[in-house]
Amino acid sequence: MKIGIFPGSFNPVHVGHLAIANYLAEYEEYDQIWFLISPQNPLKKKGDLLDQEFRLELIEKSVKGYEKFYISTIEWNMPQPSYTINTLQKLRVTYPEDTFELIIGSDNWATFHRWKDYQLILKNFKILIYPRRGSDRIFINHPNVRLCKGAPKIEISSTFIREAIKTGKDVRFYMPLNTFEEVVSKDFFKPEPPAEEETETQAPQTEGETTL
Repeated sequence: MKIGIFPGSFNPVHVGHLAIANYLAEYEEYDQIWFLISPQNPLKKKGDLLDQEFRLELIEKSVKGYEKFYISTIEWNMPQPSYTINTLQKLRVTYPEDTFELIIGSDNWATFHRWKDYQLILKNFKILIYPRRGSDRIFINHPNVRLCKGAPKIEISSTFIREAIKTGKDVRFYMPLNTFEEVVSKDFFKPEPPAEEETETQAPQTEGETTL
């Protein structure tokens, strides 16, 4: 099979992820698109991520019934932090009869030269780049890299959703059916209460006194 690898934290998954993956599955001649759930992105703090089992549960609910979508957790049993070159090599060894192509946004392509062993990725794997608004000027000069010009430019991001929830916004229509309510019900991304500022009327803390 020809498989497109769609990596990400999916923190949380949203309709933009699904719409792009759906377009690529139907218009780029992939047999399947694999959502590769990262347990820890090397460029993100681990504490910022939802529990990986919960992220998996949300994606499973979101893609159920569509045969061209598959979910991979292969990185969960690999050394952390996870790096794309290691994952692609692991996939090739584990599934020798399949062909894998890496799918990334044009924003990630702009920093691709910072990825671990990016030269090896370019040499050994093909890459499909889908456009992101704000990253329109894309320079490609490699036979293994191509641009998907027809893919929709979707401005929804997991960062936007997290910040919206923290400020009490109802953004349920940016996420797959019923997943927004589940995230909110578990108090994920709940805003931290503002720190109390010491005022002149507060009694000074004495030696040996502790506060909780």
